[in-house]
Amino acid sequence: MPKHRPLRDAVQLTRNVSVRVEISTTFPAPADDVWALVKKSKTLLFVCKGLLGFGDAKHFPQQWKEGETQVTRLQFFNCVPAWRHSITFEKIDDNKRTLSTKEGGGLVPVWDHVIRVSPNGNQACTYLDEVEIKAGVLTVMVWLYAQILYRYRQLRWRILLRKVLQDVTSN
Repeated sequence: MPKHRPLRDAVQLTRNVSVRVEISTTFPAPADDVWALVKKSKTLLFVCKGLLGFGDAKHFPQQWKEGETQVTRLQFFNCVPAWRHSITFEKIDDNKRTLSTKEGGGLVPVWDHVIRVSPNGNQACTYLDEVEIKAGVLTVMVWLYAQILYRYRQLRWRILLRKVLQDVTSN
């Protein structure tokens, strides 16, 4: 009679399970302006600051480049060291205003992210974060974290855009 191993069976079942997170918002800024910021590494650092940091950020290029891979150590709350994380910029399409990455590391082998910026009138745009996550038995927990992270990032985007608009109007 075969042995019953429910935990092992559960791990096998969840190994290839993936979830998708889609969070969008409308920004009161032209799509071209937001898109230009998406491609800058300092934008990533700003929108994640406080919740997620990158240990090797000083080695990031000023602007992301298609085909390039960055490997960094994640830092939760900008101070708690986590695992090494790889980010490959698979596609950066200026015509479609789409940036897609293949990411993963440590407890999260797949974290594939797409950012889309679409015009929504003259002075507004729709910004979309779309992420596919595979993290085995931790997938649901990581999905929950992604929900928090991307809502936080979009809030920080609003702060960044206010700062950029203030700088433009004060000059």
